[in-house]
Amino acid sequence: MSTRLKVRLVIARIGLVVFLIIRVIHPTRVTFSPANMSIDPGKGWTEVKIPATLPVCSPRLVNKSGMINALLLEEDITEVRAAAQKLQASLVTAGKAPAEGINQEDFTTASGLAGVHFSYTGKSAKSDADVRSHHFISRNMHSRCVDVSYITSPEMESSELIGAITKTLRVE
Repeated sequence: MSTRLKVRLVIARIGLVVFLIIRVIHPTRVTFSPANMSIDPGKGWTEVKIPATLPVCSPRLVNKSGMINALLLEEDITEVRAAAQKLQASLVTAGKAPAEGINQEDFTTASGLAGVHFSYTGKSAKSDADVRSHHFISRNMHSRCVDVSYITSPEMESSELIGAITKTLRVE
């Protein structure tokens, strides 16, 4: 076996070990593609592979308490606060969110990523039931704004999950 092949095999083994260590440390970390953003929502979430047709990213996460999605927002808006304002305006215009009922705050993740979180209670498109929506907007490595949203019912809303997203959201 040549020296070059041996070196490649050693590098491949090191890469595999690093990958396995990362999976052991963060077994529930999920990366949204093509947004190149990830979160660690904790256990109990099922990944549903969906076609990654922009602006929708894959996978979608579902469990009994709700759904988590990621959207890659328009290229022309690279400032997080402007992206949040534009998304809020479109939700209000579409009748999905009440203009006076949107709460907004800044957040910083454990990795130092800054973003804007806004939430509101609206009506379901399929029924007349209330829906609680949380949007976490930040920027990926290409300076594109990304919206990671958590949609649930007001009764099932999880402050632990909201905290997990604001702490673990990061650029991949």
